[in-house]
Amino acid sequence: MSNITRQTVRAYLVETADTEPTYLRAREIANDLDGSPKAVAQYLSQLQNDLADVSLEKWGRSKSTTWRLEVSTA
Repeated sequence: MSNITRQTVRAYLVETADTEPTYLRAREIANDLDGSPKAVAQYLSQLQNDLADVSLEKWGRSKSTTWRLEVSTA
């Protein structure tokens, strides 16, 4: 069972964000947090519009969705 929570993913994104864009996949985050990629993907979708200081957007789709993450400048 996954021990990942929405708050865990949120904290990870805030810590990882930089002024230069970072590109992430749910699988990579799940590996770092020792959890389920499916749970991470669900939380990423939920958090997309819920982060004040961090910009998170779906960037591309190949085998899995890539997310673009950076510190918001607005």
